[in-house]
Amino acid sequence: MVARAIALGPEFDTFQDDSEETLVGSSLHQGAITALFNGLKGCGPRRGLPWFIGNQLTLIIPRRGHRPPAQPSPDILVHPTLTAGGRASLDVAAEGPPVLVIEVASPATARERDLNVDSPAGKPHLYAASGIREYLAFDPTGEFLPRQVRAWHATPRGFEPWAPDAGGRWVSEALGIAFAARGVLLRVYDQDGRLAPIYEEAIVALAERDREIAELQAELRRLRRE
Repeated sequence: MVARAIALGPEFDTFQDDSEETLVGSSLHQGAITALFNGLKGCGPRRGLPWFIGNQLTLIIPRRGHRPPAQPSPDILVHPTLTAGGRASLDVAAEGPPVLVIEVASPATARERDLNVDSPAGKPHLYAASGIREYLAFDPTGEFLPRQVRAWHATPRGFEPWAPDAGGRWVSEALGIAFAARGVLLRVYDQDGRLAPIYEEAIVALAERDREIAELQAELRRLRRE
């Protein structure tokens, strides 16, 4: 399959790069991003898959006519073939677009950028034109989205609304995983349909495992003495 060349037209000249905004949000915003990053790690790199998962990483998207590229910094992105590793940006022209982008909505960006489907100044239009297959916006508090999630995916007719399944999960066809709002976090469900643990849960699980091992060892020592 031949990859299509991506170059944004003049209709995107009103798009404001994220480099012009602060990327440091509230603790709620950052916590949601961290939980997504941890969950996705468990579905990709920890399974031996060559996913690259970006956390507020700059995308470099070329424009026509030798104009400076657009440079959004999605809260989360997943590229399925770049593999894990350190990088400062992702060049869409050279490396292809990510297949999934997630934005955690905040008061500063929600209406005019993250959820704006009426103008190329909004991210839904930009991501669709950049070849990204799936875009999901998450609102931790429900201030802008009463159901907390709004999503779009690529179809032969362009970007269209991406609806949840009967269980209330947004199933990613690109990655074989799913997402659902749980409280103030957007949680990841792995390829087997299981909730991918985040760091705090993994620590609790390890502590519980250590406790069970210690109890079994103690019981074994008791039986040996009898």
